[in-house]
Formats: sequence, structure tokens, C-alpha cells
Amino acid sequence: MISAPSQRKERILTRAREIGFDLVGVTDARPFTEDEQIFKARAARGLLAQWRYPDDVIERACRPADVLPGARSIICTATSYLSEELPYDPYAPGLRGAVSSYAWGRDYHRTIGGWLRQLAAFITTEFPGERCVACIDTGPMVDRAAAVRAGIGWFGKNANVLTREFGSWVFLGQLITTLELEPDEPLAKNCGRCVECIDRCPTGAIGPDGEIDARRCISDLTQRKGAIPRELRAAIGNRLWGCDDCQTVCPVNERKSSSAGARTRPEFAPLPAIGTSMDLRSVLSMSKAQFREWFGPTAMAWRGKAVLQRNAAVALGNSRDPQAIPPLITALDDRKPLVRGHAAWALGNLMRCRGAFVERARAALEALLARETDRWVREEVRLALEQFDDQRQEGA
Repeated sequence: MISAPSQRKERILTRAREIGFDLVGVTDARPFTEDEQIFKARAARGLLAQWRYPDDVIERACRPADVLPGARSIICTATSYLSEELPYDPYAPGLRGAVSSYAWGRDYHRTIGGWLRQLAAFITTEFPGERCVACIDTGPMVDRAAAVRAGIGWFGKNANVLTREFGSWVFLGQLITTLELEPDEPLAKNCGRCVECIDRCPTGAIGPDGEIDARRCISDLTQRKGAIPRELRAAIGNRLWGCDDCQTVCPVNERKSSSAGARTRPEFAPLPAIGTSMDLRSVLSMSKAQFREWFGPTAMAWRGKAVLQRNAAVALGNSRDPQAIPPLITALDDRKPLVRGHAAWALGNLMRCRGAFVERARAALEALLARETDRWVREEVRLALEQFDDQRQEGA
């Protein structure tokens, strides 16, 4: 009979590693009071952008006993997605779009969620009467705060959790349980004077105290619904999904990525249809069946086809390649206003290209303006045509 919290913990940690988790730590189920106050303050200031978190949702996320009555411990896990593959340059000209490294492989929510359920089944079998609730980043838990308190890592100034072993290239998971376990101590580490992530964020989304303005974060921009603000579209570069800049410039992460430990776990290896980048023209013109085939197994599928096509249009508009013009002209006939409007912007942004494609783009935009009924799309078309006119005057 395993009775002492320390003995129970060791047995559970051993099983967690057998299942596949790289790092495992434990904290108690006390409320995350300070994090709750910070969360509410940032929500009130609008820094969370599209993510609407009323006070009751924030309170539940920061109070484990609200998620699982009788909660006594939180088992926190981290799983590496470090890869030998080199990321695609998000600023490279051309017709390919960079994909954030966490989305190269199969959807981690399914993998990590399955592993957490295995661990929960082990606990409830070994310790009858105990209960567990599994959480990933879509669940009702402040996952990063829990990981830091459990000694998994420390908060970087980019708001990611940095681990000694893998940097921030990890997927986090939590298992809230009624079982009493011996807690781990938080790590006595921080980023010191380093401000690389703050200085090199493409849109200045990271504040001096590590506060993220999600309204400007490129990763958030590529995932949100609706139109991407015009003033931020150029900063997206060729990115199709996500942004890793604040991670790739981090000295801790650079050392991990270049080390012998940067192995690719088969669960998160780049899928053949995705790789590290994708042909933007193919994404812009994909069918529903192609969307399901290419993106269905990944963590990009949840936002839907139109958002990815919107992103592809913006990236093509930043490509400086006249070969991007024909697929963008075709996209002006897309049934989704979101796609039509961003395709119009992209064509306007390619005005400096030379050749017959440019005149075809102008004619297509004028034709769209004559038939378009959506007010926002009409404005995007009008502004795109103004750019063509301005370019002509400059060349006169």
C-alpha cells in the first residue's frame, strides 16, 4: 500500500514518464491569486484581443477547486517538440508560407490529451476514490502559472515557460487531482537583463515587463477571426500560421535548438502535407476536401479554412513576386468576404511588380468593385486601386 505523499508522487511521476511526458512536476491546488489579478487587469485593458474572458471564467481558471471540487494537487507536464528541422525563414521572399514549429506535426491537443487521460486512469486505478481532471491550453486552467509553480520552468519575458532542458519548445499539460501529493519547489530563475524577445518582436507586442499585447502579436493575428488590421499586415511577412520570433531569438532556446537534444519526436514530426512551410497559392485555392486532408490532423484546423486562406493572401501580398497575382485575382471571386478583402489588399501591395499581371490585377479589382456588396470589401478594393493610381503617378 502506497500511503505517503512522497511515495505516491514517485510512482505517478514514473508512470508519467513511461507514458511519454518529458518533464513532470507537482504543485498544490491553492488558488493562483496573483495571476488572477493580473489576468483580470489585462482583460480590462483589452490586451487579450479577441479572447473574451469575463471575470467568472478567469476566476475558474485560477481556482483549481472550482474546476475539480476537493482538488489537492496539480500534476504539471511538459513535452518537448524540439526538432532537427530548421524553421522556414518568415521573411524570405517567394511563394511559400512559414508555419510555426508547434503546428508542423499532429495536433498536440489530441496527443497530450490522450496521455493525460492515461495518467488519470492510472491514478484512479491505483488510488480508488480519487478523481482527476485533465487540462491542456484550451482547458480551464492557467497552465503556465501552474507549470512555473510546479518547478517545470520559469516565466520568460515573452510570457512563455522556459525549461532548463528544452527551453520553451514544450507543450504543457495539467492533471488536477483530489490525491494529495508532495509539491515541488519553483525554480529560482529568471531572464535577468536579457530583453532579446522584447527588442526583436516584429510588432512591438511585448512590453518591458513581459506583458503581451495580443492585439499586436503575430501569432494571435494569424489565429483570430475577422480582418487583420491593415497597419500590421506587412509585419506578417510570409507567415501562414503563428510566429516563433520571440522564441527563436531567446538565448536559452538557441542553445537548446542547436544541441544534440534537439531530436524530433515522432508524434510531432512535420507531416508531409505541411512540412515547415507550404505553397501559399495552394492554400489560397484549396477545396474543403484539401483543407480537411492537409490541416485536419494538425493544430491549425480549429480556425477553419477561410482564416488560413486569409493568411495566405496576406503572405502572398508580402511576397514581392508577380507570380502571386494570378491566384490572388482568382481569390477575388471567393464566396467569403474575408478572403476577397485580403486578396484585394494583397494585389494593391504588389503594385510595384512589373508586367501584364499588374494590369490584369487592376482590371479584376475594378470589376469586383462594380459588383461587390460587402462594405468592408469595397473599401479594401478602393484602397488597393488607389495604390495602383499612386504607383502610376510615381512612374509618370
